[in-house]
Amino acid sequence: MLHDDHDVVRARFIRERNQRLILRLMFRAGLLSQSRAVQKTGLKAPTVFRIFTELEQKGLIEAANGSDAGRHGEDSQPARKGRRPLEYRLKADAAYVVGIDFWARSAAAVVQDFAGNQIASRSLCFSSPPSADEACAIIEHLIRDMVEGAEIDSQRLLGIGVGAPGSVGASTGVVHFYSRIPGMIEYPLGARLQEAFAAPVIVTNNASIAALAEERYGKAHGAASLFCFLVRAGVGGAYLQNGKLISDRSRTAFEVGHLSMDPHGRECSCGNRGCLELYLNEDAACAALSALAPCPDMEALDALIAQGSPQVERLLEPLLEAASHAVKDIRRLLAPEAIAIITRSKAFSELIVKAASADLVNSDARFGPSGARLIASEYNAQLACKAACDLVYEAFFSHGLERSDQGGREQ
Repeated sequence: MLHDDHDVVRARFIRERNQRLILRLMFRAGLLSQSRAVQKTGLKAPTVFRIFTELEQKGLIEAANGSDAGRHGEDSQPARKGRRPLEYRLKADAAYVVGIDFWARSAAAVVQDFAGNQIASRSLCFSSPPSADEACAIIEHLIRDMVEGAEIDSQRLLGIGVGAPGSVGASTGVVHFYSRIPGMIEYPLGARLQEAFAAPVIVTNNASIAALAEERYGKAHGAASLFCFLVRAGVGGAYLQNGKLISDRSRTAFEVGHLSMDPHGRECSCGNRGCLELYLNEDAACAALSALAPCPDMEALDALIAQGSPQVERLLEPLLEAASHAVKDIRRLLAPEAIAIITRSKAFSELIVKAASADLVNSDARFGPSGARLIASEYNAQLACKAACDLVYEAFFSHGLERSDQGGREQ
């Protein structure tokens, strides 16, 4: 009996794994025929037929109509002989995913349907940094506002992906430390949101989702390895290899903002001295350029840099020097194919890349690939939230997700 039970469980596991495999292929291709699924997966035709039937009965996929069939995806080539294979697509309203990105000064959120189409978005700026509980309440409000506005049944929430600031426990959903939001120390953000919405929550730091967005939808698309510097109130870092985030599985790695540029420098909130983010941040850049003209925010900074005054680089020299040293250190440590500098000012990102590129040419060429790229990019909240949604899709397609109101937990 025990042996029979084991066989049943194993058969169920294999069946569900194969179903998620088909769903992943369909999500990526847009449209997928059964014959194409057989070619892509190596599964036998009767098995694929059964999977398609089960997924259609569950309301997760549907046959594409004649006007849509063949317009998108890998199966769009016309058949040479005989009738064209029937193509299927994910049923858009089968489930919904929420993506969040927030930090001390703003929050953004999107809702996507099961096929990856964006159906709602919200964003807001904070007049002053909220407390940890206030930030969580704001995020809850953004989600409820979008879900209710789009008339989405909350039972259809597949999951919530969150890009949070600071040191984050990727496996626990806990923000271990973020000094710019009061009370954001060992804060159980994932658990709070999961309790509020009874849906699985995946939390990583926002440098990670910025890096994912850059690799998938930005200038670094297709890079085999990518390191990302996200410069805002501080400096975050993330590293991808073959499109996958590198993490220690307990905390998000690469707290690059706390690399020490000067062991005798100012004390940082982390307890170290002379950390990179003490020199390289938005406030420092705005303060430096205020010697030219009033520079209260990143919009003003962008405008001042765009004027092309030779004084700009001179005033920003300490920041650019710190950034160049950090880029050189990362190149020597990890040798990525591409390094992206992401700020909320395209012009500021370009200045950093210009300085780092000159330093890189003059530095020892033995470190890293000879064709390494430095990429200047402007932070895009919508793409960051889209990448946060991707975390949920990937978790679902890889191993499934269960809702807490069904007696389950995130797997």
